[in-house]
Amino acid sequence: MSPDEEQLKMLLSESTPVTDENKALEQVLQKSSNVTAIKDVTSLFIGWCWVVLLGFGASAYSAKRRLNLHKKPKRRVKHKN
Repeated sequence: MSPDEEQLKMLLSESTPVTDENKALEQVLQKSSNVTAIKDVTSLFIGWCWVVLLGFGASAYSAKRRLNLHKKPKRRVKHKN
């Protein structure tokens, strides 16, 4: 036998470590629940920030339009007599 085959046989003959599948599943579910909660709170906060910024932008735009309309010279209407 070659040395590689002997190493493979030794690896196959070794016992595999015992893992508690239920405990591992609980850990995965807990971590995914935490990540989901963090993403939900973050997206809510970012959405709120967008609404506030868009509100300020809309207010600034309408204020600028009102200011420009106020600065415009008024037209004089000529009446026909």
